[in-house]
Amino acid sequence: MAELVISAQIIGENSLSEAAETDSIDSFPKKTLAKLKSADLLTASIAKKYGGRNLGLSSGTNLALLTILKNIGRGNLVMGRVLEGHINAQILIHQFGNQKQKKLFAEDAFDGRLFGVWNTQAESGTILSKIENGKYLLNGTKTFATGTDFVTRPIVTAAKKNGDWQMCVVPLDEVMVKADSSWWNPMGMKASRSFKITFAKAEIPKINLLGSAGEYYKQPGFSGGAVRFAAIHLGAAEQLLDETKKYLTDLNRTQDPFQKMRLGQMAIAVESGNQWLNAAAVRMDRYMEQPTINEGESFVIYANMMRTAIEQICIDVMNLCQKCIGARGLNKPYHFERIIRDLSTYLRQPAPDAVLTDVGGYVLNNDLDISASEIWNLNFKK
Repeated sequence: MAELVISAQIIGENSLSEAAETDSIDSFPKKTLAKLKSADLLTASIAKKYGGRNLGLSSGTNLALLTILKNIGRGNLVMGRVLEGHINAQILIHQFGNQKQKKLFAEDAFDGRLFGVWNTQAESGTILSKIENGKYLLNGTKTFATGTDFVTRPIVTAAKKNGDWQMCVVPLDEVMVKADSSWWNPMGMKASRSFKITFAKAEIPKINLLGSAGEYYKQPGFSGGAVRFAAIHLGAAEQLLDETKKYLTDLNRTQDPFQKMRLGQMAIAVESGNQWLNAAAVRMDRYMEQPTINEGESFVIYANMMRTAIEQICIDVMNLCQKCIGARGLNKPYHFERIIRDLSTYLRQPAPDAVLTDVGGYVLNNDLDISASEIWNLNFKK
């Protein structure tokens, strides 16, 4: 796993300039995507049986997974989101696919096809209807379809005739869809190409139906996946800290006591984020070793805590960064304004109040059992 983490660090560092060059809804960080492919990061979250590296699929690999996502997020939040969607799809295939599907979709990934997960409904929704020869037709519209025109194997959720919610892997290079780029005009994350996608009688083979109805929302995987996007967010906060240090050093403003104070606050915030990341990886490992209902519920609550904490860390880091650099630093060619726009947009994940309420409700009725000594003991036993 170490070489994957190092590769992600190098790719993240080198992706900063392309992130600036592709800051547009008409662009996409193609060079960075190519580097992810060549570094085997698009096939690492496939089971070893099918040629992958088990990244995020087995205990002991989760810290590497979160660190990889953080490293990519440091350089380019857009590519962090694209990679996380691809890995999310690989994890869902591993969890709910049969052997034939795992082999088929692993071959697609090794052939260079990019996966994703498109779940957000537009007004019309999405419907999956059975036709002859065991095939299905997909109709309807999704929004926030990240990676449009580059993702060719999205996992799309749709309602069956009886109302059950079904995942299907859509072979976009074999069906006709309509992409609406005018729907996507955001403050940040522009190059993520999270367009509106309309399916009209898109034919889906039965082999492409993934898992049973309703399994997409199965816990702890559904809510626990928040730790992955939180790791990407943390990477951007780390980058803002490094960029701020460089900016102040270049302008010879490092002796100002107020600047030192703000840098200290930023450093503490980022370090606390890394503590959350490390502890979340331990929690993920523990659930994989003991996949009980209680462990699953505990992990979901911990993921909600981590997500909430890192959101606030990022907000604090952005505010402190802007105070350090002033109006001058928010001009191009500095990277600050783009990173802040992208991070502010990416942080707006669904239901932040609800997840915090869930944490509070859990605390009222349970012991959190998240002491530093407990985390130490878990790591020591390994």
